[in-house]
Amino acid sequence: MSGLISELKGRRVAVLAGGPSCEREISLISGKGVLEALASRGIDAFLLDPDPAGDFLGELSRKNVAIAFIALHGTFGEDGTVQRLLEKSGIPYTGSGPAASEKGFDKAAAQTIFKEAKLSIPGFEILRSSEAIVSARSFSFPCVVKPSRAGSSVGISILQSPDHFQAAVREAFRYSDTVLIEEHIMGRELTVGILGDEPLPVVEIKVQRKFYDYDAKYKDTGTRYEAPARLTPEQTEKVQKTALAAYEALGCEVMGRVDVILDRKDKPYILELNTIPGLTGKSLLPKAARVAGIEFASLCVRIIELSLERVRAWSDR
Repeated sequence: MSGLISELKGRRVAVLAGGPSCEREISLISGKGVLEALASRGIDAFLLDPDPAGDFLGELSRKNVAIAFIALHGTFGEDGTVQRLLEKSGIPYTGSGPAASEKGFDKAAAQTIFKEAKLSIPGFEILRSSEAIVSARSFSFPCVVKPSRAGSSVGISILQSPDHFQAAVREAFRYSDTVLIEEHIMGRELTVGILGDEPLPVVEIKVQRKFYDYDAKYKDTGTRYEAPARLTPEQTEKVQKTALAAYEALGCEVMGRVDVILDRKDKPYILELNTIPGLTGKSLLPKAARVAGIEFASLCVRIIELSLERVRAWSDR
């Protein structure tokens, strides 16, 4: 830790949070948590709510920022946009690069890559906005309807029958111009945080609602988490290997979180990958890190260290 403080001496860390997406409020909570954690370790950090139309890049330069800690969720922050802007300005940042971020944020693109890599995923079809009026008879039920480019489970529906299919599709298109229709896999809902290139302990999510939607994540006190998940060593290894393979297939770096369903035959299916996982009090990456003996402040510091190592590695090439 003293090495990082020495490296940052005289410079600051900008925690980017808020932004223009529908996940703005959750992002602000993540950002404030990160800010407090860094301050507790003696790191000079400040919170910046970036306006894409404003001069936030100039502000970062004027404030002598050593690295931007990206706690932005959703469009602009998680889709590769802010990463590209920061790279053009020569400002280091945390997390994956633009290409991996863009792939991870676009669920349809990610599932296509996972399929090409021969990883286990639910069957899926992609709808474009021009195809919004589509017959439910084209799909099998139960199915999941989700926006391709949105997070925090906004706009997602799980349908047992065709009855509300059109309404679900319209709701998903509110958040994205591409919609994913997926086979609904029944099983245990698991998530695997990854730090560097090492999978963290598996966490199991147990909800009282129909599925792990926005309310279950951030409002429902009935949602329970088992960290670590009660799995056999063989199940744990299989789930972690599957998650790491997804992370590597997209070219992710520094951190990520892979959501997995373990079906009744102990086969893990990849649902999606988050390149900027939540960092709130209820978020899953910090829960997994805590099981591994990494408290929240240490997790935030490690994310910065790994990101600076990545910058140095690229500079040496």
